[in-house]
Amino acid sequence: MAFVEELRTGNFSLYGQWLALLSGVLLIVLGSVTFLAHVLFSILAIIFGVICIIIEIPFLMKLFPTGPTFNRVFGGLKNHWWRFVAYLVFAAVTWASLAKGGGILAIGAVTITLAAGCYLIAAVKKQAKVTTTMLGGTGVQSHYFDTRNAVPV
Repeated sequence: MAFVEELRTGNFSLYGQWLALLSGVLLIVLGSVTFLAHVLFSILAIIFGVICIIIEIPFLMKLFPTGPTFNRVFGGLKNHWWRFVAYLVFAAVTWASLAKGGGILAIGAVTITLAAGCYLIAAVKKQAKVTTTMLGGTGVQSHYFDTRNAVPV
């Protein structure tokens, strides 16, 4: 399924994944840019960005071996509610950087807040957890019959 088709599905899990990936990249870049001015919040932004990317790309989660303790504590990250809470905490810390003058980090705070919102909507609607096929995920299953490869009987 193509990127545009995935966006048309209305699955907020996919929207949350894309926004979280965008947030991860933005937090890494903006945290690097503001490193000398706001050391603590910049380091936190970079850490949050890396965590977002690792969580959202299925292939990367397979690269890092995890033990039973990690799976018991963080295994819920496959669940929409856990992702919502994690991203909400990331957003709250990033929004707190504004009190210390970290204005440019607000861009990352907005995107991570939107990602948390998407996962909240997906959890409330009880949508299935899907990941984009562009990043090695499951994608959204089509519910229509494709006749391009059909063989006549």
